[in-house]
Amino acid sequence: MTDAGTPGKARARSGEVDDPNGSRSVRRALQILELMLDRAEPVSIATIIDALGIPKSTAYELVRTLTDAEYVETSGRGKGLFLGRKLFQLGMAYRNQVDLLKDGSQIVEELRDITGETVQFSVFADDHMQVLMKEEGLRSIRIISNIGSRVPVNWAAAGRLLVSDMKDADLAQLLERTMRPSPTGRASMNVATVIEQVRAFRALGYAIELNEVNDHAGCVAAPVVDEHGHCVAAISVAVPEHRLAEPDRSVLIADVTAAADRLSRRLSGH
Repeated sequence: MTDAGTPGKARARSGEVDDPNGSRSVRRALQILELMLDRAEPVSIATIIDALGIPKSTAYELVRTLTDAEYVETSGRGKGLFLGRKLFQLGMAYRNQVDLLKDGSQIVEELRDITGETVQFSVFADDHMQVLMKEEGLRSIRIISNIGSRVPVNWAAAGRLLVSDMKDADLAQLLERTMRPSPTGRASMNVATVIEQVRAFRALGYAIELNEVNDHAGCVAAPVVDEHGHCVAAISVAVPEHRLAEPDRSVLIADVTAAADRLSRRLSGH
């Protein structure tokens, strides 16, 4: 079977045109997975060829690639193919991400109500710390930040927690690429120093930053970890400088770490 023999069958389904960059192969691989999902039972390569109008040699090559990567598995000789364990892993990762945002939103709001301070929920994205959620403080003096803002990890307490699972060599490379002077000029620009801070903060279970991004302001952050103990997000409370002195500092640390622990337990099912 060839493309010439089925000119409308494959292209009419996907709107494909010949291209030199391999995107057609990607679309065909996705079509195979979607077909298997729709059928909800093992399918044969012959079924794939017939349903999608894919050339026989191409179908075998795509199935082999998907099988090697564990996106497709065989149910026994002559018994067809079914969706593989890697797709289950991706589905679980997606579910965890949804739970992270849903539960994170509730906990961020609760922490704002407890502390009265501005609370942020951040993740590591595109080599930077990115704020995904924020609840404005209730006090008369508030710290202003923006949802979606991205900053170098050497600026923020949360940023240094978010990269704390990286190996020293990988972390050093990241810092060399992305470190920038902070607005106040007080954030360290020394790779070794920042790595020391990252390791110390993770060992403590929280991080503190003061006057490194904003004059007369700072924050306390704590890591949100998954069932494997990896930091997947960070919750932080941003406050004016005078509210980071004792005894307020200890109270904030306790509140932020308790909130992060609650979310971590939810993610791990405890």
